[in-house]
Amino acid sequence: MKKLLPFLLFSIITTQAQVIDAVAIDVEGEAITTLEIQAVQEKMHMSKQAAVEALIRDRLEKSALKKANIQVSHEEIQAKVQAIASSKGMSQFQMKDILAKKGLTWDSYIKQLTIEIEKEHFFREHILSSISRPDDNELRTYYNAHKEQFSSAGVQMSLVVYLAPSVEKIKEAIANPMRPIQGVQKKNILASSNEMPPQLLELINKTPINSFTSPIQTPQGVIAYFVKSKGTQQGGFEAVKNAVANRWMQEQRVQAGQDFFNKLKSNANIRVIRL
Repeated sequence: MKKLLPFLLFSIITTQAQVIDAVAIDVEGEAITTLEIQAVQEKMHMSKQAAVEALIRDRLEKSALKKANIQVSHEEIQAKVQAIASSKGMSQFQMKDILAKKGLTWDSYIKQLTIEIEKEHFFREHILSSISRPDDNELRTYYNAHKEQFSSAGVQMSLVVYLAPSVEKIKEAIANPMRPIQGVQKKNILASSNEMPPQLLELINKTPINSFTSPIQTPQGVIAYFVKSKGTQQGGFEAVKNAVANRWMQEQRVQAGQDFFNKLKSNANIRVIRL
């Protein structure tokens, strides 16, 4: 839901922008109207206060991005679009068609996607850099306090990762797994099921041993996994150490983002006109 929120907010704001409306809040010279608040409430099923907070955050984040003057290349935007389309199993043409049926233009979608990429850059450069990696003692303490979240024993899998610049190249590598293919990289890895994204774990689970998964489009290129073995169950802190570190980092990222927003809000000139 959090990933969809900025796009939904943008579509709501864009739709309502043409309607004459009263200014409810002024955020650093940027207006939030009563109609925007009402639209976010209704379409996002939020309370009035939650809608106000979401819109204030939207304005403050955009102001911070503007001041940071982050530049995003056309190639990066296109790679992101391709990755999103591939993850949904559709082409860009199909994406455009679906957006049009929802009343969104391709230009508005690209504009908001660009903002989201800028936010990712900003987060890495100005927020994520403030988070220190935990040592083993910190991770073990976190694990002991949240054991129930890691109670499912992981399964160690032996895989070969194939990375290619195109679908054609990855198909050639799959058809000739023992022959080096120019432009295709491959690497043997051991991975725990607890560390995998749910979609990848599902894909590998339904792929027979000594077989390839279907190709996956990523920003880095096209990936396919050769499943050598699916291993045996593990247990204890060491078996889920990477999963613990990932969950710890995820919580720290959320908290760091909230702390940064709170700091922006406390230093901002926010004037409530009417609510």
